[in-house]
Amino acid sequence: MDSRNLTRLSCLPDVLLVLIISNLRFKEAVKTSVLAKRWKNLYRETTKVSFKESDFVKISVSDNEEAKNEVRVSFVRYMVDWVSSFPGEAIESFEVSLSKPVAFETEINSLIGFVVSKKVKNLVLDFSEPSWTTSNQVCVFPLPECVYNLATLESLKLFACGFIPSRFSNIGSMKSLCFGWIQLGKIMSLIKKSPLLESLTIQNCWNVGLDMISRDNNRLTELIFENCDFATEYSTLDVANIQIFKYIGKFHYFQFMEENKNINEAYLDYGAETEYDDATGTYLCGLLYDLKSAKKLTVCQFLTQLIKDDDPVRLQAPMETKDLVMKTNLQPSEFVGIRLMINSCPDLETITFVMVPPTPVSSMPLGFEPDEYWTVKLSHKCLKSTLKVVEVKNFSGGLRECQVLQYLIRYGRVLERVDMYLSSELDDGHKILAHTAARMIGTMFVKGSSRVRILLHNV
Repeated sequence: MDSRNLTRLSCLPDVLLVLIISNLRFKEAVKTSVLAKRWKNLYRETTKVSFKESDFVKISVSDNEEAKNEVRVSFVRYMVDWVSSFPGEAIESFEVSLSKPVAFETEINSLIGFVVSKKVKNLVLDFSEPSWTTSNQVCVFPLPECVYNLATLESLKLFACGFIPSRFSNIGSMKSLCFGWIQLGKIMSLIKKSPLLESLTIQNCWNVGLDMISRDNNRLTELIFENCDFATEYSTLDVANIQIFKYIGKFHYFQFMEENKNINEAYLDYGAETEYDDATGTYLCGLLYDLKSAKKLTVCQFLTQLIKDDDPVRLQAPMETKDLVMKTNLQPSEFVGIRLMINSCPDLETITFVMVPPTPVSSMPLGFEPDEYWTVKLSHKCLKSTLKVVEVKNFSGGLRECQVLQYLIRYGRVLERVDMYLSSELDDGHKILAHTAARMIGTMFVKGSSRVRILLHNV
């Protein structure tokens, strides 16, 4: 820190300095203790405390288990020492992130009991490990009894921390819930007790018993699900104020009972999913209809290969999407779905193609010649009046990339930019091919807009 700025800050009273320090990341707040003698213990009064193992513990992959455990023991001692000398009356936010916590059950329970006594509002308990990939690897730490009766909680995040949802008795102030690496068969009993809930995130959980979120939770604005196994065949969402809806994982059917008119972002990524039945395409179409107000929409190749509606050219109702992101390999089996998405977004301003490895899903015959598909002129409203930016990420200069770009550049009447971002995984030979393709796109393709700039970006 500049000495003049430090002098200026030092003129402030301690109470203001503590407020400033409390707005820093806890790791940075700790570092302020070396600025000057007066600052040595000010950080201990911060009301936002975050003990993240990754911030304080540096473990080498070459370290043996005994060495790793010694470092972890020192970290736990530091946490206990810190809370024992905390001079304040209240703690606003408290986070503990510690792998392999079983050996420190007494210390962890003591830490959590301390922050409960300080009426903590935002609590994060993360006992997961980065190496986990399946639920079989998970070792769950039990939630201490004192947390169940804490009435001040507004935000609760639990990772690999087992709890009994029905035991919570005073969570009427809860606004945000986030769970990871936990079995959630009885999650509805907790959601129903949280009428002020605004955000719900569930990641890497199993046996998720999410059958219906009712109008009692109509304050919900954010729903995020990632890599979960559901106990229910489908989930009904009878809420009308969703602004962010994200789903990542194997296909699960969501049915919205209310129209959500103010969705800012919808994200649908079914990953490497390959299982489907005759109704899957229709379900996907219905979900897009429920999300039609989304200003930004991300879809995957599972969706573009299977989506179908009564009208093969557009969805049953136009989408309000202005920013469309498609994670794709531009396989011929995706062509109809890609064109359907473009044609269903009449106000589209930006299209982004994120090139990913192929995941063949549909085995249905194409019914068209792939090399001729993008040569046929079809009228898309967005190409005539609103589409200004086309992006290709992980660009390699492949045939299908060039065919789609040729079509959009030729018929994009108000197009201003085409940005191609070179894939970082290309070897030198393929980089040369990508540069050659980019030059061809920039110099030889017919342009429908005189203002369009075509650029290749190195990553």
